[in-house]
Order: sequence, then C-alpha cells, then structure tokens
Amino acid sequence: MEELNDKDFAKMFEKHIKMLRKRHELSQSELARRAELEKTAIQRIERGYNSTLKTLRKIAKGFDISLSDLFKLNERKA
Repeated sequence: MEELNDKDFAKMFEKHIKMLRKRHELSQSELARRAELEKTAIQRIERGYNSTLKTLRKIAKGFDISLSDLFKLNERKA
C-alpha cells in the first residue's frame, strides 16, 4: 500500500470521519455531544484541520468504536 503524504491523509481522514458520522446517522452536534466536544471541533476535523490525540479519542468514543477503528480508512460497510 502506498504511503500517503500528510495532505492526502488529512483529506482522506476528513472524508472518513464525515462518512462515519453519516453512517451512524449523527449530526455534527450530536457527535460533538457524544464525544464531549464542541461542534466546532467536529466541523474543523471534517475540514481537514489537525486534531490532537485526545480529541481523536473522544471522537472514537462518540462513535462507540476503538481509536484504531477510527483509522480504518479503507473499510467500507454497507
């Protein structure tokens, strides 16, 4: 598998988070509430801004998945 540069990874990750949120049928506000974050944090992540590990752990918690599952970018579930 080809390694992605930082810009490409960020773009892929932002799409992945948005896809996960929609798959879980969550609004940005609801995901933020579940993750104990501000809605603006979710908005920034979905726009490709860098996030701290602490924030990413909270997002995984909001989806009720492990942190490692948050990074499974190539898996698609129907």
